[in-house]
Amino acid sequence: MDTLEINQTKFTKTFRIGSFDTDFNGRVKLTSICNYLQEIAGMHADALNWGIDKLMQQNLSWVLTRLKVKVIDYPKWMDEITIETWPTGIEGLFGNRDFRILDKHGNTIILASSSWLIINIKSKRPTRPHSIIDGDKYGNAEKVFETPLQKLNTDVPENPTLSIDVHFSDIDINQHVNNVKYIKWIIDSCPIEKLRSGLIDELEVNFLHEAKFSDQLNIYNNCNNSNDRESHFVIRNNKSNVENCRSIIKWK
Repeated sequence: MDTLEINQTKFTKTFRIGSFDTDFNGRVKLTSICNYLQEIAGMHADALNWGIDKLMQQNLSWVLTRLKVKVIDYPKWMDEITIETWPTGIEGLFGNRDFRILDKHGNTIILASSSWLIINIKSKRPTRPHSIIDGDKYGNAEKVFETPLQKLNTDVPENPTLSIDVHFSDIDINQHVNNVKYIKWIIDSCPIEKLRSGLIDELEVNFLHEAKFSDQLNIYNNCNNSNDRESHFVIRNNKSNVENCRSIIKWK
């Protein structure tokens, strides 16, 4: 059974990996990990009175803009894991939040960091988070990575590897494509031989522009069957060529 602990600085949740969250090797899928992170970030924000429901009363919403996940070890089906999350302060317009995932013995197996914007739903413009969050309260919080998340520079070929139609199931409460869907499409665009032979060591994503229902997207990558340790990805709108996101995967 899931267990959780909530306080003003840290949210902790313990649960078991379900079969629906694992790949063909029985290891947890990275998309499932990212879903867990997004879910508990929302739960802690609710507890701190910064949640989506509260913000929507002011026509505001949280939007994930940057994410980095470092996998030290992959948990497997039925493993018990504990996820910790806490705010790490404000940088400019970004509200930042870090995560740590522990195995049942208390060993750190996954680290993650994220940056979020508060967006006005009607104008689509960012709102300064200081009006919602007391950033000074979290300015000295522990950070799981030494350097802050940055804009990614990617190098991909001109021809797309995969094309995607945005469907109903891809849309979230903000009426645009959920962030984890982009990660799913990025991973799915890799050759199956690469996915069978390699494990993702580190994933970093910049979410740049929203995609909506019925949009057609193209995925560009330089991922191949070679032993390259790093792969680059870009997702663009097929009609407007607007860049929705870019990502870098480092392989073990």
